[in-house]
Amino acid sequence: MITFSTSNDNPTLKTAIAARIKSEGHITFADFMEMALYYPDEGYYTNRRGLIGARGDFYTAPHLTPLFGELLARQFAEMWERLGHPEPFTLVEMGAGQGLLAGDILSQLYQNKPEIWPTLEYRIVEISEKLREAQAHRLLKIPKGAALLDKVSWNSWGDFEAESINGCFFSNELVDAFPVHLVTIQNGQLQEIYVGLDEQENFIEEVGPLSTPALDEYFQRLGIDIGSYEDGYRTEVNLRSLEWLEQIAITLNRGYVVTIDYGYEAASRYHPKRSSGTLQSYYQHQVHTNPYLNLGQQDITTHVDFSTLALVGEGKGLKSLGLPKQAEFLGGLGIAEMFTRLTSPDYAQNYSPADLLQQREALLRLINPAAMGNFQVLVQAKNVLTEPKLQGLSLML
Repeated sequence: MITFSTSNDNPTLKTAIAARIKSEGHITFADFMEMALYYPDEGYYTNRRGLIGARGDFYTAPHLTPLFGELLARQFAEMWERLGHPEPFTLVEMGAGQGLLAGDILSQLYQNKPEIWPTLEYRIVEISEKLREAQAHRLLKIPKGAALLDKVSWNSWGDFEAESINGCFFSNELVDAFPVHLVTIQNGQLQEIYVGLDEQENFIEEVGPLSTPALDEYFQRLGIDIGSYEDGYRTEVNLRSLEWLEQIAITLNRGYVVTIDYGYEAASRYHPKRSSGTLQSYYQHQVHTNPYLNLGQQDITTHVDFSTLALVGEGKGLKSLGLPKQAEFLGGLGIAEMFTRLTSPDYAQNYSPADLLQQREALLRLINPAAMGNFQVLVQAKNVLTEPKLQGLSLML
């Protein structure tokens, strides 16, 4: 049993979690993480105190540069062509953060792809009402914002009918924040780590039997004999991502799924030597491994298992087209051309030298293998021709 005291907590959230633990005896870590991140009005992603960007806890690609959205817009335009110009052509962004990426993609399509614009619809799946408001506010602030906003609707999964979408579902750094179960090996058996309370109402970790057979089945699917790992090995299992992917597969009629995130294929993600898992917390641009601190004020994430997403997707009719690194994916979409653009006199005259340097540094960070360039991009498809390769997959090693 391990005890954890807390520091800069949201007291309302802590009380709610403690009350649930008292009611149930203990809860899974997935339940704890769900409440810490998504509890109504108090969780990290629902209270709007957890900001992203310079004033927040971490950066995502859209915070670095709008050119990331421009490159994705190029890929979506090619998908529109491959799908035969469907009406409507639907882009579904899942987890749109502060709306930066939506604004960048919509701006590019509005300015450079007028042939797509009349039939385009942009649907955002977002559970946080406060984030929905922030996304709409952001869109209205940018040039032609009213025209862009006319294309946008906010949805929950219940708003989608089966096989109703022709287009692309996509996400950027979403799956890493899904609630996960914690598991460990004890006496050669796969066990689950639960969250409880001690007499002082500090959070404690307790080990017990699995809460669901799906945890054992997860490793069986991958062909991993996790029971042979050394005692004390611990890691995370993201069952929520499988439910999420199944919902996408049910909803998609023809088109693509693009999942951008940090993670590994299963052989690396669940390597015996990765014995402490990948659980991390982000607080004011500092990274640490204690999810029980700063309750409601910090992000909690884990690396994505892309092998399971691909395997489960195949079983649901989503063919895996490739898993390039982000550097390869953006390279195929023409990021090198953007570096050249920065040195063009016609382009450079509109920016200060400092602005041009900042744009160059942002592009480098997107492809730097020690930074975001090492992110993975899983591209899946349903009911579409898989050859020739999409532009984003053209440089895939």
